[in-house]
Amino acid sequence: MTGLAIFLAGPVAFRGSVLAQGTVEGSGRLWFDPTQLPSFTGVIDRYLINPDGKTDRLLFREGPQVIFPENVADEMMAAVSPGHSIVVYGIRARRAPVITMLAWAKDGSSAPHFVERPTWTFPAFHAADARLEVSGTVRAPLLTAQGDSIGAILDGGAVIRVPPGVAAALGDRISVGKTVAASGRGAEVQDRGKALDADRIGEAPDKLEPLPAPVDKPQ
Repeated sequence: MTGLAIFLAGPVAFRGSVLAQGTVEGSGRLWFDPTQLPSFTGVIDRYLINPDGKTDRLLFREGPQVIFPENVADEMMAAVSPGHSIVVYGIRARRAPVITMLAWAKDGSSAPHFVERPTWTFPAFHAADARLEVSGTVRAPLLTAQGDSIGAILDGGAVIRVPPGVAAALGDRISVGKTVAASGRGAEVQDRGKALDADRIGEAPDKLEPLPAPVDKPQ
């Protein structure tokens, strides 16, 4: 196994083989074959929305989360529903189980679909106008493509998002297994739950407090 394969292998199976047959949809303009990228196969637990109500990531039952641009969500959700496996070609963060999708396929024998504009940076959109409140047990941290925490994903699929520096200040208060509640502006989508940009957070709905001051990320 190459150093790259060892580096990228994680809880989801790594498959280093190149797809021998078929073409990559939307890849005619590319100078490389996306199927040569590391591939990760897992069962979709659920698709997740952001506070703007757009679907931009999925959570594998095996643990890792996959980030993708919202404009590919409809095609993916129509092709692969929760409870079924999907093949993701992309890059896994060095220090956290999060994968930036560069291409995807329904299965190993299907032609991959290339992602035109991968999501590398913290999203620059605004939360929807609805005032929401969520609570539950943290199932996984909400992660950037680089593996930094920006909130929490709850057991029921609700998403709590905060600025990276605030997530660092909250520390283990939003770690896996902790009970947490939050309120803020966001969106709710049928069958995919709620997501909000928190402005108040606490261990229970009756114990909400303003967000702590952010801390600087260590250099």
